[in-house]
Amino acid sequence: MTNTSVLFWVGESGRLWVVAEVDEEDIPRIHPKQRVLIKADAFAGQALEGRVAEITPKGDPVNKTYRVRVDLPADTPLTIGMTTEVNIIVREESNALLAPVSAVVDGHLWTVRDGHAYRHSVKTGVVGDRMVQILSGAAESDTVILYPPATLKDGQRVRVSVP
Repeated sequence: MTNTSVLFWVGESGRLWVVAEVDEEDIPRIHPKQRVLIKADAFAGQALEGRVAEITPKGDPVNKTYRVRVDLPADTPLTIGMTTEVNIIVREESNALLAPVSAVVDGHLWTVRDGHAYRHSVKTGVVGDRMVQILSGAAESDTVILYPPATLKDGQRVRVSVP
């Protein structure tokens, strides 16, 4: 041991929180006490929950973000210094029809019926990272085409394969 060795860290034993950088365009939809889902590499496959506690009154003009503090429950498995992905729930819909974001292009969704591709105009609602809500123009039973090529034509014969 040297005179510069760290023997121990002293820290507060109180509740933990996560600080998230949120794009300024999203700030009007963020409010205290909103539910937050948190993912950490250390706990793969597990979604932890928190609540919005505070939004900083001044944003970062360079990055165009605001800091949002998310309080964690007392029994959180997270520890100081862990990296997290934070998703603030701004709206919840029950019984929503969802499609992968990669299936909706310029307000259209391609489906397959009887071996042919068909283009449908769709009205979308809530958009997430991976899924988009379909308000009209598609049905739950539809088989959708992911990443439809720009060359795809309405009625064109296609072969279905499962990714």
